[in-house]
Amino acid sequence: MRARQFYPEFKRGRHAPPSPSEEIFDFLRSKVPLLRRVPVPALKEISQDAFARSYLRGQTVCQTGDPAREIWIVREGRLCVHQCGWKGAMLSIEIMVPGDVSGLAAVACRTYPGEVTATQDTRLIVVPRESVARVIERYPEFAREILYAYGQRIHYIETLLYLSTEPVEKRLIAALLYLYHKFGFTLPLNRSEIGRMAGTTTETSIRVLKRLEQRGLLRGGRGRLQIEDLSGLKAAIDTSLEL
Repeated sequence: MRARQFYPEFKRGRHAPPSPSEEIFDFLRSKVPLLRRVPVPALKEISQDAFARSYLRGQTVCQTGDPAREIWIVREGRLCVHQCGWKGAMLSIEIMVPGDVSGLAAVACRTYPGEVTATQDTRLIVVPRESVARVIERYPEFAREILYAYGQRIHYIETLLYLSTEPVEKRLIAALLYLYHKFGFTLPLNRSEIGRMAGTTTETSIRVLKRLEQRGLLRGGRGRLQIEDLSGLKAAIDTSLEL
Protein backbone atom coordinates (compact mmCIF):
# COMPACT_ATOMS: atom_id res chain seq x y z
CA MET A 1 0.00 0.00 0.00
CA ARG A 2 1.31 3.44 -0.87
CA ALA A 3 2.62 5.81 1.78
CA ARG A 4 0.19 8.51 0.75
CA GLN A 5 -2.69 6.30 1.86
CA PHE A 6 -1.21 6.01 5.34
CA TYR A 7 -0.05 9.64 5.52
CA PRO A 8 -2.41 11.77 3.45
CA GLU A 9 -1.02 14.92 5.07
CA PHE A 10 2.13 14.52 2.98
CA LYS A 11 0.02 14.62 -0.18
CA ARG A 12 -2.18 17.48 0.98
CA GLY A 13 0.64 19.63 2.34
CA ARG A 14 -0.61 19.84 5.93
CA HIS A 15 1.71 21.40 8.48
CA ALA A 16 3.11 19.50 11.46
CA PRO A 17 1.73 20.55 14.86
CA PRO A 18 3.67 23.40 16.51
CA SER A 19 6.54 22.50 18.81
CA PRO A 20 6.30 23.28 22.55
CA SER A 21 8.62 26.26 22.11
CA GLU A 22 6.45 27.61 19.27
CA GLU A 23 3.32 27.30 21.40
CA ILE A 24 5.07 29.09 24.26
CA PHE A 25 6.27 31.84 21.92
CA ASP A 26 2.73 32.40 20.60
CA PHE A 27 1.40 32.67 24.15
CA LEU A 28 4.15 35.06 25.30
CA ARG A 29 3.65 37.28 22.28
CA SER A 30 -0.14 37.53 22.43
CA LYS A 31 -1.22 36.90 26.04
CA VAL A 32 1.41 38.37 28.39
CA PRO A 33 1.00 42.14 28.97
CA LEU A 34 4.46 42.51 30.52
CA LEU A 35 6.05 41.32 27.25
CA ARG A 36 4.04 43.35 24.73
CA ARG A 37 6.85 45.83 24.10
CA VAL A 38 9.66 43.26 24.23
CA PRO A 39 11.31 42.53 20.84
CA VAL A 40 10.34 39.33 19.05
CA PRO A 41 13.92 37.91 19.07
CA ALA A 42 13.94 38.20 22.88
CA LEU A 43 10.65 36.30 23.13
CA LYS A 44 12.05 33.57 20.89
CA GLU A 45 15.10 33.19 23.13
CA ILE A 46 12.90 32.94 26.23
CA SER A 47 10.65 30.39 24.51
CA GLN A 48 13.55 28.12 23.64
CA ASP A 49 14.49 27.69 27.31
CA ALA A 50 11.00 27.73 28.81
CA PHE A 51 8.93 24.67 29.72
CA ALA A 52 5.55 23.82 31.22
CA ARG A 53 4.71 22.76 34.76
CA SER A 54 1.35 22.06 36.42
CA TYR A 55 0.09 22.48 39.99
CA LEU A 56 -3.09 21.29 41.66
CA ARG A 57 -5.22 23.66 43.67
CA GLY A 58 -3.60 24.27 47.05
CA GLN A 59 -0.11 23.23 46.01
CA THR A 60 2.81 25.49 46.85
CA VAL A 61 4.91 26.86 44.00
CA CYS A 62 7.52 28.33 46.35
CA GLN A 63 7.96 29.22 50.00
CA THR A 64 9.64 32.21 51.60
CA GLY A 65 13.39 31.71 51.49
CA ASP A 66 13.43 29.13 48.68
CA PRO A 67 16.27 29.61 46.16
CA ALA A 68 15.11 31.98 43.41
CA ARG A 69 15.89 29.95 40.29
CA GLU A 70 13.05 30.72 37.88
CA ILE A 71 10.15 33.00 37.02
CA TRP A 72 6.63 31.78 36.23
CA ILE A 73 4.07 32.89 33.69
CA VAL A 74 0.50 31.79 34.34
CA ARG A 75 -0.97 30.02 31.32
CA GLU A 76 -4.08 28.63 33.01
CA GLY A 77 -5.47 28.88 36.52
CA ARG A 78 -4.54 31.31 39.30
CA LEU A 79 -1.75 31.98 41.79
CA CYS A 80 -1.77 33.90 45.05
CA VAL A 81 1.39 35.61 46.33
CA HIS A 82 1.71 36.02 50.10
CA GLN A 83 4.12 37.99 52.26
CA CYS A 84 4.32 38.58 55.98
CA GLY A 85 2.02 41.47 56.91
CA TRP A 86 2.40 44.28 59.41
CA LYS A 87 0.93 42.17 62.24
CA GLY A 88 2.93 39.04 61.46
CA ALA A 89 0.15 37.34 59.49
CA MET A 90 0.49 36.37 55.83
CA LEU A 91 -0.85 39.06 53.50
CA SER A 92 -1.93 38.42 49.92
CA ILE A 93 -0.07 41.01 47.87
CA GLU A 94 -0.89 39.75 44.41
CA ILE A 95 -3.38 37.59 42.54
CA MET A 96 -1.90 36.12 39.35
CA VAL A 97 -4.21 35.23 36.47
CA PRO A 98 -3.41 33.92 32.95
CA GLY A 99 -0.82 36.17 31.31
CA ASP A 100 0.67 37.39 34.62
CA VAL A 101 4.33 36.93 35.55
CA SER A 102 5.35 35.80 39.05
CA GLY A 103 8.69 35.13 40.71
CA LEU A 104 10.32 38.32 39.44
CA ALA A 105 12.51 38.37 42.55
CA ALA A 106 14.62 35.75 40.75
CA VAL A 107 15.92 38.54 38.50
CA ALA A 108 17.94 40.12 41.32
CA CYS A 109 17.53 38.10 44.53
CA ARG A 110 18.93 34.79 45.70
CA THR A 111 15.73 33.74 47.47
CA TYR A 112 12.01 34.35 47.04
CA PRO A 113 10.66 36.91 49.55
CA GLY A 114 7.15 35.44 49.69
CA GLU A 115 5.05 32.33 49.32
CA VAL A 116 3.24 31.47 46.09
CA THR A 117 0.37 28.97 46.00
CA ALA A 118 -2.03 27.76 43.34
CA THR A 119 -5.60 28.71 44.22
CA GLN A 120 -6.91 26.77 41.20
CA ASP A 121 -5.50 23.94 39.11
CA THR A 122 -2.78 25.85 37.31
CA ARG A 123 -0.43 25.50 34.35
CA LEU A 124 2.73 27.60 34.35
CA ILE A 125 5.35 28.48 31.79
CA VAL A 126 8.65 28.23 33.66
CA VAL A 127 11.64 30.35 32.58
CA PRO A 128 15.02 29.58 34.21
CA ARG A 129 16.82 32.46 35.89
CA GLU A 130 19.83 32.08 33.63
CA SER A 131 17.68 32.58 30.54
CA VAL A 132 16.08 35.71 32.02
CA ALA A 133 19.49 37.17 32.91
CA ARG A 134 20.85 36.51 29.43
CA VAL A 135 17.90 38.17 27.70
CA ILE A 136 18.09 41.18 30.04
CA GLU A 137 21.73 41.67 29.06
CA ARG A 138 20.88 41.69 25.36
CA TYR A 139 17.52 43.47 25.38
CA PRO A 140 17.14 46.49 27.70
CA GLU A 141 13.45 46.68 26.78
CA PHE A 142 12.91 43.47 28.73
CA ALA A 143 14.71 44.89 31.77
CA ARG A 144 12.59 48.05 31.60
CA GLU A 145 9.31 46.12 31.68
CA ILE A 146 10.44 43.98 34.61
CA LEU A 147 11.54 47.03 36.60
CA TYR A 148 8.21 48.75 35.94
CA ALA A 149 6.18 45.71 37.07
CA TYR A 150 8.29 45.17 40.16
CA GLY A 151 8.16 48.85 41.06
CA GLN A 152 4.35 48.82 40.93
CA ARG A 153 4.19 45.91 43.37
CA ILE A 154 6.67 47.50 45.77
CA HIS A 155 4.67 50.74 45.70
CA TYR A 156 1.50 48.81 46.53
CA ILE A 157 3.15 47.08 49.50
CA GLU A 158 4.45 50.42 50.77
CA THR A 159 0.97 51.87 50.46
CA LEU A 160 -0.55 49.04 52.49
CA LEU A 161 2.10 49.57 55.18
CA TYR A 162 1.26 53.28 55.18
CA LEU A 163 -2.43 52.45 55.60
CA SER A 164 -1.91 49.67 58.13
CA THR A 165 -3.39 51.74 60.97
CA GLU A 166 -6.21 53.12 58.83
CA PRO A 167 -9.74 51.67 58.62
CA VAL A 168 -10.22 48.56 56.51
CA GLU A 169 -12.19 50.58 53.93
CA LYS A 170 -9.07 52.50 52.94
CA ARG A 171 -7.02 49.32 52.65
CA LEU A 172 -9.69 47.74 50.46
CA ILE A 173 -9.82 50.82 48.23
CA ALA A 174 -6.02 50.72 47.91
CA ALA A 175 -6.33 47.11 46.72
CA LEU A 176 -9.08 48.07 44.27
CA LEU A 177 -7.01 50.90 42.79
CA TYR A 178 -3.98 48.66 42.39
CA LEU A 179 -6.11 46.04 40.67
CA TYR A 180 -7.59 48.72 38.41
CA HIS A 181 -4.12 49.44 37.03
CA LYS A 182 -3.73 45.74 36.34
CA PHE A 183 -7.15 44.77 34.96
CA GLY A 184 -8.98 47.97 34.13
CA PHE A 185 -12.52 48.68 35.31
CA THR A 186 -13.59 45.01 35.49
CA LEU A 187 -11.80 43.08 38.24
CA PRO A 188 -11.97 39.28 37.73
CA LEU A 189 -11.71 38.57 41.47
CA ASN A 190 -14.20 37.74 44.18
CA ARG A 191 -14.65 39.66 47.43
CA SER A 192 -12.66 37.13 49.44
CA GLU A 193 -9.60 37.51 47.20
CA ILE A 194 -9.76 41.30 47.36
CA GLY A 195 -10.16 41.10 51.13
CA ARG A 196 -7.01 39.01 51.47
CA MET A 197 -5.09 41.65 49.55
CA ALA A 198 -6.21 44.22 52.13
CA GLY A 199 -5.40 41.99 55.09
CA THR A 200 -8.99 41.51 56.23
CA THR A 201 -11.47 38.67 56.58
CA THR A 202 -13.94 37.57 53.94
CA GLU A 203 -16.87 38.69 56.07
CA THR A 204 -15.46 42.17 56.60
CA SER A 205 -14.53 42.45 52.93
CA ILE A 206 -18.08 41.55 51.83
CA ARG A 207 -19.61 44.07 54.23
CA VAL A 208 -17.33 46.98 53.30
CA LEU A 209 -17.43 46.34 49.55
CA LYS A 210 -21.22 46.24 49.77
CA ARG A 211 -21.15 49.73 51.30
CA LEU A 212 -18.99 50.92 48.41
CA GLU A 213 -21.54 49.45 46.00
CA GLN A 214 -24.37 51.28 47.76
CA ARG A 215 -22.42 54.53 47.32
CA GLY A 216 -22.22 53.89 43.59
CA LEU A 217 -18.46 53.33 43.53
CA LEU A 218 -18.64 49.64 42.58
CA ARG A 219 -21.03 47.19 40.99
CA GLY A 220 -20.93 43.57 42.08
CA GLY A 221 -21.10 40.47 39.91
CA ARG A 222 -20.49 36.76 40.07
CA GLY A 223 -16.77 36.32 40.74
CA ARG A 224 -15.97 39.88 39.65
CA LEU A 225 -16.39 43.55 40.53
CA GLN A 226 -16.94 46.52 38.24
CA ILE A 227 -15.46 49.91 39.15
CA GLU A 228 -18.19 52.47 38.48
CA ASP A 229 -16.62 55.65 39.88
CA LEU A 230 -12.81 55.68 39.73
CA SER A 231 -12.47 59.31 40.82
CA GLY A 232 -14.76 58.61 43.76
CA LEU A 233 -12.55 55.73 44.90
CA LYS A 234 -9.45 57.91 44.68
CA ALA A 235 -11.11 60.67 46.65
CA ALA A 236 -12.19 58.19 49.33
CA ILE A 237 -8.61 57.11 50.04
CA ASP A 238 -6.14 59.93 49.32
CA THR A 239 -5.23 61.11 45.83
CA SER A 240 -1.68 61.90 46.98
CA LEU A 241 -1.00 58.15 47.06
CA GLU A 242 -1.35 58.03 43.25
CA LEU A 243 -2.33 54.37 43.12
